[in-house]
Amino acid sequence: MEQQKEIKKLFDQYVSYWNNHDMENWGALFTENTKFITWSGVIYQDKLENIESHRKAHQILSEQNQPMTYHLHILNICLVRDDIAIVYAAWEWKDFKIDNSRKETRTGVLTMVLMKENGKWLIRTTQNTRTSENLK
Repeated sequence: MEQQKEIKKLFDQYVSYWNNHDMENWGALFTENTKFITWSGVIYQDKLENIESHRKAHQILSEQNQPMTYHLHILNICLVRDDIAIVYAAWEWKDFKIDNSRKETRTGVLTMVLMKENGKWLIRTTQNTRTSENLK
């Protein structure tokens, strides 16, 4: 149970940093050799590329004045070993601006592998899949 509490805390931080455009602290939640597959299929090959690419995305989000209403709900935490976990989480982003007159709720599912390094859970790999009905 303690392992799951620690993992849930990581995801609370993940959401908080994301919604506050804090890509430095958000990026610190990942291993150095992380892989991040975006909902559009782009693969970031390591921690630096992941942080830099998401920093650019957040600059655009800020310029668009997007509401930072990203929410995450953990669906399942499976401890493979004491230091490896697979996490499935559903995400939702309400009132995402499409243009000046239209908004939508975006949804998706994250599949992540976490590793405990030096007593701290970190994200080793991520697969982000959009599930929104209104995908183009």
